[in-house]
Amino acid sequence: MSGIIGYLITALLITLSIPIFGFIMEILIKILYGLVAGVLGNKTAYLIFNRLSFIGVFHHELSHALLSTLTGAKVKKIVFFKPEGDRLGYVEYSSRGNVFMRSIQNTMASIAPVFCGAISVVCLVHILSTKDIAVWLYIFILYSIISIIMHMTMSSQDFKVMWKGVPVVYIIILVVEIIFKFSFF
Repeated sequence: MSGIIGYLITALLITLSIPIFGFIMEILIKILYGLVAGVLGNKTAYLIFNRLSFIGVFHHELSHALLSTLTGAKVKKIVFFKPEGDRLGYVEYSSRGNVFMRSIQNTMASIAPVFCGAISVVCLVHILSTKDIAVWLYIFILYSIISIIMHMTMSSQDFKVMWKGVPVVYIIILVVEIIFKFSFF
């Protein structure tokens, strides 16, 4: 019985790890924004977090579009930077296929900024640590890393859409976990 519970818990942790990280990032960014706003004022904090970090906004929206497309959804519209209230940009897509495919599309599109952001940051850090690069390029890559990290968050809409697909994704991860366990051991 403990083996089954172990599989269930492991699959749950794998399924929820990226959304939990996205939620934590959202909280940390809000705290940091509040600190900057307290010291420099709200207008300056808004400028730093939402205008000067436009590469992060672009990356965030491109991530939604990329994972939507890669999982088979149809991207209808991408707005990379058009600040309106709390929203800086957005991607409109329609999921396609059966319930199984739509669940994967919705979940992956929702977690895309965190998932793709992590991959991009790791790659950029690797470039910084292994290359002898010009100072201006070093500064640009560092700026890009900070901008991407600032937008590795999930909006409330992302969470709403993600939860629709999580049960199916959880089952997929559980089945893959069990298959790997019995295939290799």
